[in-house]
Amino acid sequence: MARAHRSFRNDRSLTRIVATVGPASASPAMLVRLVRAGASVFRLNLSHGDTATHARTAAAIRATAARLGVEAGILADLPGPKIRLTAIEGGESIRLRHGDPVRFTRGTAAIDPAARPVTLRVDYARLADDVRPGDRVLIDDGAVQLRVRANRRGTVECTCEVGGTVSGRKGVNLPETSVSLTAPTARDRTLADWAVRHGMDFVALSFVQRAQDLRSLRRSLERSARACRGRVPAVVAKIERPVALGALDSIAAAADAMMVARGDLAIELDFARVPVEQRRIQAACERASIPCIVATQMLQSMMEAPLPTRAEASDVASAIFGGADAVMLSGETAAGRYPEESVAAMRRIATETEGWLARQPPRSLRAREVAESSDPAAVLARSMAQMATEGGARAIIAWTDARSIRFISQTDVNVPVYAFGAGDPELRSLALLRGVRAVRIPRPADSRDFVRTAERLLRAARLVSSRDRVVVATGFAGRGTERLWLRQVGARAV
Repeated sequence: MARAHRSFRNDRSLTRIVATVGPASASPAMLVRLVRAGASVFRLNLSHGDTATHARTAAAIRATAARLGVEAGILADLPGPKIRLTAIEGGESIRLRHGDPVRFTRGTAAIDPAARPVTLRVDYARLADDVRPGDRVLIDDGAVQLRVRANRRGTVECTCEVGGTVSGRKGVNLPETSVSLTAPTARDRTLADWAVRHGMDFVALSFVQRAQDLRSLRRSLERSARACRGRVPAVVAKIERPVALGALDSIAAAADAMMVARGDLAIELDFARVPVEQRRIQAACERASIPCIVATQMLQSMMEAPLPTRAEASDVASAIFGGADAVMLSGETAAGRYPEESVAAMRRIATETEGWLARQPPRSLRAREVAESSDPAAVLARSMAQMATEGGARAIIAWTDARSIRFISQTDVNVPVYAFGAGDPELRSLALLRGVRAVRIPRPADSRDFVRTAERLLRAARLVSSRDRVVVATGFAGRGTERLWLRQVGARAV
């Protein structure tokens, strides 16, 4: 019989916090501090490091969660298709100035730094087939910007518009170009198989361009799960390129969650368009009733400083105002000097923002999108939110299936949802859902037994008291939510 998780914290934000694990945060002691600071999901960036190191990190995360009695999710982030320059001979760099002519050719040979005009090589064989005159070519996350002038016999001729220093193996972005790179790549499939075999809860695909990319990844995950009798992780679509913006609804329909990579979009879009496109992405998530993660260098200054700037705090608050279910920290926790402080700052900003929102009249687009759905789970979710709001409930307590919990989360109800269950993998799959706190207990005999057990645990943790009302949802016959009622804590269970 599964041991009941009794370790609760009442200072969690409703907005989930994703913390990237790296050299600054991989130790067991730091992982404990990050969980206690408010992290609910840990991201492993598979673009860097080796699988043996990631396996040790995943094991440490699982051990930390078991020690603290929490359900912490792990997100494996696949590299996806990316174009890179080849190496430069001698490890040198090349200085480009405004107006300089630059050529691109394909191949694997090293770049000659003395060649004139400057001739760069990329590891992408179809570069000349994809770009057109007028397209932009960005190097090193936009630090150097070029404009295509001509495309002749496999050689792409450009003019430098924003100069800078070019080093070997830097990334190349084509913001106006729908590239022929297929996703997932062969490397992605290998890493996806590793993710299934090591029990990852979420797998994110980088540089998604179309829904087919996600369907292909899901088939790979399903094959791996059948081979090892494992579980298929939830699929997260990372929206990083403008070409994906024209297929948001189909991508959302094929995904279990979407991630707005604001930093990457800012490289390829006019900066002023990023908030508008973020809202479009969040609206697509709402229509599909899937969580939306906002990821960027939100607290970038905390790489070196113990406190965020006002602008950074506003950036986090704006994401939550816009309906983000989760916010993600990258370098701040992976390599920064203050990983614990970064998570704690994110949590404080989130709780303050949520407190302000709770005092406002209902107005969110997400609540309207859920209300318009005729799906039975959405109708029940709307009923729960209405009962919780009008009945002055302190919390929603549920033993039901993960799909119903997802709909409850999407209602924007501003009280925590305590989702009880007996299976760790299913509970960890809830870790990205706004306001949901998963709790593992042995399977109750019936609804009466469940209410007694859940209320006893929550009262012991001082999360509810006998003066509080709660909304209770149960379903023990495998058909979703079957019973729903508003009750006072401690009253006789019927």
